[in-house]
Amino acid sequence: MKYYCALDVSLKNTAVCILNQEGAIVREGETLSEPTAIDQWLKATELPLERVGLEAGSLSFWLCEGLLAMGWPMICIETRHAKAAMKAQQVKTDRNDARGLAHIMRTGWYKEVHIKSQTSQELRMLLNNRRFLQDKRVDTDNEIRGSLRAFGIKLGRVSPKTYERRIREIVGDNEKFRACIFPMLEVRRALREQCEKLEKLILDYVREDQTCQLFMTIPGVGPLTALTYKTFVDRPERFKKSKAVGAALGLTPRKYASGEVDYDGHITKCGDAFVRMHLFQAANVLLSRAAKSSELKSWGLRLSKRTSKKKARVAVARRLAVIMHAMWRDGTVFESTQVKAELAAAA
Repeated sequence: MKYYCALDVSLKNTAVCILNQEGAIVREGETLSEPTAIDQWLKATELPLERVGLEAGSLSFWLCEGLLAMGWPMICIETRHAKAAMKAQQVKTDRNDARGLAHIMRTGWYKEVHIKSQTSQELRMLLNNRRFLQDKRVDTDNEIRGSLRAFGIKLGRVSPKTYERRIREIVGDNEKFRACIFPMLEVRRALREQCEKLEKLILDYVREDQTCQLFMTIPGVGPLTALTYKTFVDRPERFKKSKAVGAALGLTPRKYASGEVDYDGHITKCGDAFVRMHLFQAANVLLSRAAKSSELKSWGLRLSKRTSKKKARVAVARRLAVIMHAMWRDGTVFESTQVKAELAAAA
């Protein structure tokens, strides 16, 4: 007899449900959301589990890594698929969610999510925290602008470096403005300093990493895009074909074909939005500011004339994802038409 287990994880407790291969409930219960506590609960059942599944979430990496090390056949499943499968539930509880997930594990109707390595998780934390500080600094800038605008004070165009000096000039000796605005400037300065520290950590890592240096041979791909892409793919061998990376990042069009209706829609946007954003920005730089000519740039410019600039950038971003995977897999550098011409002339 085969047995299938599901974990519905919350911050404090985890609901557990075990089904047999016929779909009957064998064990149900609740335990702490700790690898050791879940391990003890599962061992107490003395059942040979075929699969143990849980939804992707903030605790999934920690729980999956811990339980895999303890010998359990862990599977992390995509949240969208799980939600679609359990949509018909009339009563939503942790117990019912665990039952639904257990049926998903039994039937095999799920899409497995890749659990990133420890290194990739740490690098993604670095990238996310840097982005968070940058966003808060921009929010602080906008809040100060808005506060002064209410009194008819317009800041105008300033650079991030001259922003604080300009604000202090405008405020002058107005005590009420100084009391309200200067604390915001102190916070802004701290955000900038800490953001720069995180950026230095990123640049130091990229400078020593061969894979990131390989990616940066592509015009438009900078340190942030290279490192963000690396943390997403994690291991190039997990994609059998390079073109599958574009689909995993949600850069391929939706497909609807039913009866007499058959059309392609907008891109799915089902993958990692953070990586997708950086690839789109890299495509924008490649098409608008990159000095070196390349087949990819020429193709993107031709496409922008036929459709639109935005669609061209999305298409180039998808091709970048595919090319970067192929480069990582084969260990090759990006070759532009200019490089090929120089090599031909030298020969």
